Amino acid sequence: MIKVKRIWIVLFVVMGFACGKSDSQTQESLNKDASNSTESTKIKEVEPLKADQISELIESYSGEKAVLINIWATWCIPCVEEFPHITQVQKEHPDDLQVIFISADFPEEIDRIHDFLRTNEVDWQTYLKDDRDEPFINAVWPDWSGAIPASVIYNKNGTNLTFFERSATYEEFKNLALTAINNK
Repeated sequence: MIKVKRIWIVLFVVMGFACGKSDSQTQESLNKDASNSTESTKIKEVEPLKADQISELIESYSGEKAVLINIWATWCIPCVEEFPHITQVQKEHPDDLQVIFISADFPEEIDRIHDFLRTNEVDWQTYLKDDRDEPFINAVWPDWSGAIPASVIYNKNGTNLTFFERSATYEEFKNLALTAINNK
């Protein structure tokens, strides 16, 4: 099992570099034009997040809000494509849902992360993976291969409802959020 996880981790890293090599025109078409972003959007500083902090973060919303964790990166085209769907669902349910974005970008990409968050008008706390891959993967979901995008949804009591490692549509995120909000 450990060998299989190591293979997946290596594949994840290789895929990450491959995704990061997309041509700039494709990347531009996926990202909103920064000049059209709302300049007044104030983003919070992206906080580093270690594997042992994930469960505490989820528990901090227990009894108050459903939680949708999304692991993404600016170089991941499917992540960039689904990002607006997730932000829209968060904005539709601010009192009942907390989206926790965790970037898998490298720390030296922090300016790019901030620009992306500002362009997408994310004005709530977001995080940057700050740990080795294997402990982080196990903390998010023990059976996660490490592929992104990946999402985990918890109801208001902190019970996990679903996990998936693929992109999703607005309708899927909306329906999952409503299920988590109403599943007490």
